[in-house]
Amino acid sequence: MRKSCLLLIVSIAAVPIARGQFFLGLRGSPYGGITNVDYNPAIADNRFIVDINLIGVAANVNNNYVGIDRKVIFNHSLFNDPNFQADHLHERVNGRDKSAYVGAQIQGPLSFMFSFGKKKDRFKNAIAFSWHTNVISNADNVTEILARSAYYGMGNQADAVTHFLGKGLSNANLSVKSAAWNDFGITYSRVIINKGANMLKVGGTLKLLQPLGGAYGYAENLNYKWPEVDMLSIYKAHINYAYSEGLISSKGYSPQNILQTLSGYQQNLFSYKYASPTVAVDIGLVYEWRPDKTKYNKELDCNCKTANERDKYKVAMGFSIIDFGALRFKRGQYSQNIYADIQNWDVSNVKFPNGLQSLDDTIHSRFQVLPGKNYFTIWLPTRFNLFLDYNIIKDFGIIFSAMVSPDMSPNHSMIHQVTTFTINPKYENKWFGVYLPVSYDVMRNVSLGATLRIGPLIVGTEDLLCLFAKKYVYNADIHAALKITIPDHKICRKGDMRFNGQLY
Repeated sequence: MRKSCLLLIVSIAAVPIARGQFFLGLRGSPYGGITNVDYNPAIADNRFIVDINLIGVAANVNNNYVGIDRKVIFNHSLFNDPNFQADHLHERVNGRDKSAYVGAQIQGPLSFMFSFGKKKDRFKNAIAFSWHTNVISNADNVTEILARSAYYGMGNQADAVTHFLGKGLSNANLSVKSAAWNDFGITYSRVIINKGANMLKVGGTLKLLQPLGGAYGYAENLNYKWPEVDMLSIYKAHINYAYSEGLISSKGYSPQNILQTLSGYQQNLFSYKYASPTVAVDIGLVYEWRPDKTKYNKELDCNCKTANERDKYKVAMGFSIIDFGALRFKRGQYSQNIYADIQNWDVSNVKFPNGLQSLDDTIHSRFQVLPGKNYFTIWLPTRFNLFLDYNIIKDFGIIFSAMVSPDMSPNHSMIHQVTTFTINPKYENKWFGVYLPVSYDVMRNVSLGATLRIGPLIVGTEDLLCLFAKKYVYNADIHAALKITIPDHKICRKGDMRFNGQLY
């Protein structure tokens, strides 16, 4: 039996292939529109009358253990190299625990926002409807010796590298988790203070969550030893793992089985047979300091530009809490809570001819199975966003931001994004924007990204360095969106223009 499969039995997995937030370049920008509603819902007094999403997609991966040779990105045939692991992968060996992240998001078509209010305060209020399909997977707190031993196959080759045989080893708070879900959100935002140079706006989103699938595994204190290559001892370990009903069966993932059951699975998803609908909330606020506000009339200046077309603020600061909520799934048939205390288990002949059924039989024969609930919870990737946007001159500025996304659940069943700190120089106006975010994340990866906004089109990546500078790539990202945007505008007519209170 392959030792990596055995690690799955005891709910440990070192994921050697797997940045955190989506559309990094736009975060904090006043021109983010509906794309930024899930970053900060305080969208009142924005730069658009209407902003409608046609399609928006983003995907990223990140890890702090294994990097892939940059040459492979441009030459996919290298994947066929029989010595691919030795020739094109690189370990980051530093004594630290290893983690991995994979995430993707689609913002659905016809997600939209619009502004409204009285004539003199046309942008005082904003309403939005948005929906997303989300997928996130995490592997956290994998000790380096376990990650490296699994990387080399848990055999004699691995022992020659890590010398794990005969050692009493431990791994605290080891967890793997994954979830896919849809969210449907209604957002309302309003300017609550607009006096002198000070403006404060707040906003909130209420989301209906539709769980699609989820799974997790957790070992609080895993103590184990390999006396020999084919012999395993586990000492007084509590291991919990669960997956959502209907996600997999004892027949596994064969293409034929998936095609046969896909239509029925989809029907059961939308009837909430496998999971219960839940809700989540986002809240946010933005403060703007506008020392030059009195220079311009609210409606027009002598160049026939509305206040919304000008640089309205010198400094803007924002804070938001996003995705406060959880997904609730019905446990699959082979989900288990187990207590493992076994010594010198000969695993050389352990096989699973009947898939999950054989695995379940092995668990019941070797370990103590503990009672569990019919449902399990995976917490959403709650994150705390902060930004400071400084307008240097005209259309040039710089945004400093932090996205903090911790795993706060006591049993580590909370998916999360990768905490990231960013400095983002920008040039932007209502039809064009260039953003160059430089970021550092808790995976210890430094990245230089670029996002380009040309009218309704947004394209970008969080890291350009992987294309021309980094020898080994530990993280990658791509994002794009196509929208219908109507920026604030006003048609000039005789008698409309005012400058310093004078009518022209």
